[in-house]
Amino acid sequence: MDNHESNFTEDYDEAVKALLSPLHQATSPDAIRASAARRTNTLQDMQIYLQRLGLDVNSGQAENIPKLIFHVTGTKGKGSTLALCESILRNAYNLNTGMFTSPHLVCIRERIRVNGRPISKVMFANAYWAVRRKLESFHDESEVVTNGNDLPPLPVLPGYFRMLTLMAIHTFCHCQSPTIDAILLEVGMGGRYDSTNVFEPSIPYLTSQSIPKRILVRGVTLIDYDHMRVLGSTLEQIAWEKGGIFLSNKLANIGRNDGGYSAFLAEYEAWAKMNENREERELSSESSHETSVFASGNNTPQVLNVLRYIINSDSQTGRLEVVDNSFLDDYPAVGLQGDHQRSNAALAVAMCQYAMKEYLASPRMSPQMMQQALALTFWPGRCHSVTLPKIINIDSGIEASVNLRCDGAHTAISMNVCIDWFRSVASGDDKIYRALIFNCSHERNPLPLLHSLHQSKLFHSVYFCHADFERPSMLAKRLEEQWYTQEIAGITLEHMCNVVDAGKKCDALTWQETLANVWRIFNLYDQQLNITGEKNSDESIENISFGMNVKAALASIRKEFSGIHIDEQWNNENSRVEICVTGSLYIVGSALEAVGWEESNVIDKHN
Repeated sequence: MDNHESNFTEDYDEAVKALLSPLHQATSPDAIRASAARRTNTLQDMQIYLQRLGLDVNSGQAENIPKLIFHVTGTKGKGSTLALCESILRNAYNLNTGMFTSPHLVCIRERIRVNGRPISKVMFANAYWAVRRKLESFHDESEVVTNGNDLPPLPVLPGYFRMLTLMAIHTFCHCQSPTIDAILLEVGMGGRYDSTNVFEPSIPYLTSQSIPKRILVRGVTLIDYDHMRVLGSTLEQIAWEKGGIFLSNKLANIGRNDGGYSAFLAEYEAWAKMNENREERELSSESSHETSVFASGNNTPQVLNVLRYIINSDSQTGRLEVVDNSFLDDYPAVGLQGDHQRSNAALAVAMCQYAMKEYLASPRMSPQMMQQALALTFWPGRCHSVTLPKIINIDSGIEASVNLRCDGAHTAISMNVCIDWFRSVASGDDKIYRALIFNCSHERNPLPLLHSLHQSKLFHSVYFCHADFERPSMLAKRLEEQWYTQEIAGITLEHMCNVVDAGKKCDALTWQETLANVWRIFNLYDQQLNITGEKNSDESIENISFGMNVKAALASIRKEFSGIHIDEQWNNENSRVEICVTGSLYIVGSALEAVGWEESNVIDKHN
């Protein structure tokens, strides 16, 4: 580190700037490809970084590492489930917690939390510079660590998510006020090759009588189609990636030479065929170990069988417990909105009850204490409502209340949940003007998401906005050829384009314009069907806009409503403007930042 850098060793803004710079962010295509080449080597790379930081978490030498660890993967509900676990541990069992989640919504410090709150700027800066200084002292050694001739040298400083993971573990292990009792980790992507997958479930030194044993509790939420370019095109393959957090002896069993999914699939298909007539109870009882791995009962039988096979093939992993909502029979109130949160809460309750039995030899927490902890849970950006200043319509003088409804839905299943939630909070006897602000990653197929939103017939105006921050990608922002031929509700986009004589006009210079063009095709197709009498459109879209940021879109919505002509139906005291923001947590974060929302104020009020 040169003299200029040393001037900023404790500076928060410089730490954030560095994290977003090429020091940790692969932004060029070549850098992104080099980073992707090391993905399957993640655990080996993380082991080196942790050793250099004096945090060899599985050696028995780092006694300051908390012995209670929760690790959650899945596609939807990971953060919500961990937030529920954290609230139970803190509010029902009075434990000090450290939680690492992603992505953040407004502030990067949200990713690393102590006792439910984002860490301070000072703590974040201290963690960044302490980790960076230590790793930079190994500059010469990094140049020769290749982990194979076909890999580039290990970077002196890790990539963005790896660095944040190291900062979180460093923070939780060195925090003195308070001393952390339990670590809670959310995987970034997948699980098997994720940088959070560094803790072993069973370590000989932790089973001695003089040192409390480690309790590693692992959970899988709903698995759905997401990050398919990386994780695979089938639910079974995605489940294989997610189920990697269940394994023991990870450095030996996970890596560039583990054979990948193809090697797993050959063995799994033989096992599945041999056990196709066996009951689930029999498949779950093959392991003689205590239950320490849990999965949401919302998962498909195919997904659950992949998870069972992974567990049963590992002699150190406990029996899988599939959790249904019966775990919530004593707890009617959950602090997180949306019926889908009950399955996340059930998973959290099951995991915490097991952990506390092992960790404290504690009897089951009283229903009253558990209920209070569940009710106190707060997790932003998921079925999250914010009240905004009212709008006065110039034409009529009517004053309308304004509500921002945020949900980071980005899969087909979660989008339908989001729509149901928005319909429940944005409907009623009031006269309501509804607007949509949408964006999703260009690496995803947006058609199922947009089709569900379009068919809901809820919105008077639609804005396709870019988020203030998105992770870099080597992929061009384009509409893929295969999307035209993928069926949505039995119809392809190609068919729609032919019906409305639009050709393939969905591609555009920007991703947001592409999304807007898809929506227009949906509109034209519905109008064509309406002409032939096959279908009637409930409401027409008055405005479709693209290309602006969220702050500009919110201002446009306010201007739009204030200037529209209002008929006598609106002449009441219960007029509302409801704004749905969805498609990704990045766009939700941009919306919350645009309206000046601050989590610390909400937490203070909530508690």
